[in-house]
Amino acid sequence: MWVVLAVFLLSCSQLASQIYIPVLPTLGQSLAISETASQALIASYYITLGMSQLITGPSRDRFGDKPVFIAGQMTLILGTLLCTLSQNATLFFIGRILQGIGAASPLLISRTVLSSKLQGPKLKSAMATMAIASSLTSILTPLISGVLSQWLGWQGMSGVLIGYYVLVTLFGLALLESTTNHANSVHPKFLVKQYRALLNQGPFLYVACIKWIPTFLYLTIQLYLPFFLSHTFGYNDHEIGQAMMIPMLGLLFGSTMAKVLQKRFAYLDLVLWFWPILLLGALLFAHTDAVLGYLLAYALVMLVFGVYFPVYMHLIGVVEPNNAGTANALVGAVELLVFTLLALAINRWLLDSPLSVALFIGLCALFVLFAWYQLNTRRITELSTPITEK
Repeated sequence: MWVVLAVFLLSCSQLASQIYIPVLPTLGQSLAISETASQALIASYYITLGMSQLITGPSRDRFGDKPVFIAGQMTLILGTLLCTLSQNATLFFIGRILQGIGAASPLLISRTVLSSKLQGPKLKSAMATMAIASSLTSILTPLISGVLSQWLGWQGMSGVLIGYYVLVTLFGLALLESTTNHANSVHPKFLVKQYRALLNQGPFLYVACIKWIPTFLYLTIQLYLPFFLSHTFGYNDHEIGQAMMIPMLGLLFGSTMAKVLQKRFAYLDLVLWFWPILLLGALLFAHTDAVLGYLLAYALVMLVFGVYFPVYMHLIGVVEPNNAGTANALVGAVELLVFTLLALAINRWLLDSPLSVALFIGLCALFVLFAWYQLNTRRITELSTPITEK
């Protein structure tokens, strides 16, 4: 039951982030804004999600899941309602900001509730299962978005999302508990000190890079690809939604492989073994001129993302076992604040062809290799031991 709840909670954030991607060209036309401005509207969600995690994570550690969940879901539903009613870019922008603030709650609780309820192999298996379910959500969301927008328009699609959030809220209220931990403070000075201490810890930073870099690739290519398909191949919303399912299949395949392999092999081995696939994706981007080729190249990148996500979830628990909410909040905040802005900038000024995408992937792959090397040379036992040997 806890795994099911974690999956539903994570899906709240996933849907808010992904459901508007296939309709980006139509959304820009409807709100009478430019391509860059429509990308910025979508990215505003990631930025506010990152900022709000800095408060939501410690608040969860201090007050427990239930009150933080209620506040987050109400804000998320309000933001989605504003997006549904939007007739101009300003109102949609406000709605996206509220969505980002609210989605931090289910996102962080989905990552920590399993750790508080399960232990040992059951916890590892549950996290891997959640990663697979997350991949399925990523696969289905573009298709759902394309179909619903074709039937109901993008605003009607947004309205359906509200109904789903209400159902998840009721489910969460039935299971989550209110707990208070007076040892954890949410005072700004304490939080700044705690975050600064984390950022000064090498193992934390290198483990975070295993999450940051694939997310950076995902954010950047996700903003680039819908417009590329629209301008270069004349794809409409429904066709973009169908096309975007192919890369997400890579995400599912990667998370499934991680669930199987992590039972027998060390975490850091998985990071190294799947690293060359990033280079294969870059090469394919550079040497194809067909839609399927570009989609398969992106699928290879997402396959690595699918493997690295559950690996990161395990490793962050090893390096920061006593501050799971705060550590995940900092990782999420940095990746969404810093890397969303970088993704926007790169799309605006650097990504002008598939070759530029290939070079970008290759550069990011070097950072992943550096992070793996640093963790491997530190020889942290818990990071280099298969689950079955623990």
